[in-house]
Amino acid sequence: MEKIPDEGPALIVYYHGAIPVDYYYFLANVIIQKGRTCHSVADHFLFKIPGFKLLLEVFSVIHGPQEECVRALKNGHLLAISPGGVREALFSDETYPLLWGKRKGFAQVAIDSQVVQQAVQSLIDKHQQIPGSILRALLERFYTKHKDH
Repeated sequence: MEKIPDEGPALIVYYHGAIPVDYYYFLANVIIQKGRTCHSVADHFLFKIPGFKLLLEVFSVIHGPQEECVRALKNGHLLAISPGGVREALFSDETYPLLWGKRKGFAQVAIDSQVVQQAVQSLIDKHQQIPGSILRALLERFYTKHKDH
């Protein structure tokens, strides 16, 4: 927490576990210790859930086009990005392969905004993994099928 500035922008890049509880604790600590909120980038599908968009806006969640991320940073906000997002959370395992695909926009955001970048180390434990190969296979099939459309 000592590297998170008391004021001004900072870009925080973190690993998105299956249930990113460590990130939720991080957000709570930012509010408690720094008296600040942290804008978070979420997958665009969350904004399509009926009634969810308003909730996301209240919690300073954005859907993450590069321009919107740069704007948040230039306005002095903290911004947290998980490049692998839901895909990395669902399909990575204990060997932790990076599953960013073509998601490298966060690096361009860092360049364009010229702000301090601070990585948050996540706990990559068994409780963050999707259990069982059958469940994983179903999720992979569902996610891939619906992601293409």
